[in-house]
Amino acid sequence: MPDSDSDAAQAFVRRAGHPDVQALAERLHADIRELFRYKRREFDYSCEDGSALIKTPDFDLELRIDHCPVDLKAYRLTTEIVRLHRPETADDPRFHRCFTAHCDRLLVEFPASVDLAGKIDAIEDCPELAGCLDYAPDASSFELKLPALDLHIQVDEQGLGFRLLTLPDLGKLLDHSRKAFEILTRAGFHLRLVP
Repeated sequence: MPDSDSDAAQAFVRRAGHPDVQALAERLHADIRELFRYKRREFDYSCEDGSALIKTPDFDLELRIDHCPVDLKAYRLTTEIVRLHRPETADDPRFHRCFTAHCDRLLVEFPASVDLAGKIDAIEDCPELAGCLDYAPDASSFELKLPALDLHIQVDEQGLGFRLLTLPDLGKLLDHSRKAFEILTRAGFHLRLVP
């Protein structure tokens, strides 16, 4: 077991966890093939050193295993949709069925630094959001819990993270995140959510 967060620990976890990544990648490849009916030549698949990449005509998927820097005896197996080639894929029931069990957060990176203190002030001035807000004393991050949308939003200088408060449901997460974006836009976030 690794006893520190180091390059050696990361290499050990990737080597030891590679069979798990490979098994998941193969299972997802089969699910994608069955649901979307892609032909072999429409896929680009690679799997090595504790990570896998699956490219399709509609989206690109990355899987990886990493050493957990917080819990040194743990690892993180991540499934990430890194690109949608067609925005309408986000609304495709096949996409939801394939990835609901694997994707439970939507991350949006800010293109530039954001004045979080100013955003907190704007949210406090917005009656529909003020009661849902909690923030760090130094205004370095904040979170919103929106029970009406079943949504939890975490915000820091890098971006926003959306996740459902209840059971994972990718279609619901995407739909409710769009609705939250509309509310946040009214509160001064001038960002556009592109699935």
